[in-house]
Amino acid sequence: MRRPSPSVLIGFFACCLLLPMPGAAQEIRGNAKVVSGNEIIVGKRAVRLFGIAAPGLEDICTVGGVKIRCGIVAWSELIKLADGRFLSCDIEKVPSGQSAAETSKPEDGEKPTNASAKVDPAHEYATCYIGETDLNEALVRLGWAKVVLSQTDRYQVDETDARESRRGLWANNTRSRKKNRKKR
Repeated sequence: MRRPSPSVLIGFFACCLLLPMPGAAQEIRGNAKVVSGNEIIVGKRAVRLFGIAAPGLEDICTVGGVKIRCGIVAWSELIKLADGRFLSCDIEKVPSGQSAAETSKPEDGEKPTNASAKVDPAHEYATCYIGETDLNEALVRLGWAKVVLSQTDRYQVDETDARESRRGLWANNTRSRKKNRKKR
């Protein structure tokens, strides 16, 4: 039996490297059109942001003691971050029938964001990037989205930071501070 030449072997291995890897994440690239705090159209495909839940466009929240349309604010923040910008999004697998609102533990008297939302198998879920910046993480860090722990815990630190810094949805988490002044 004749052995293949080294150049043939190198060509074969080079071709193998160019083939898509089985199980590799599917990627979508294109300019973003923000639809809501949870959804973006990238190119011509609609994706929901994986691992996070922003308030819906109709949601009203109490932030800093004032009732606001927090879904509109979350949408606006995502527009500032991504609308019209070039994104690359990695499609993520989400089990069907899973609740999209299994977020971190709510504060006392607070109800989870999008409490009745279910994962829609018709939607693709993705982690989107502007260059090296994780867009999902940025929205959580700004405080306008909560972590969906049933999908991932990768943004838990960012939510904790937003809570402790009282940003976005966490702005009403004020602690009463007593002033210790001596009377003179």
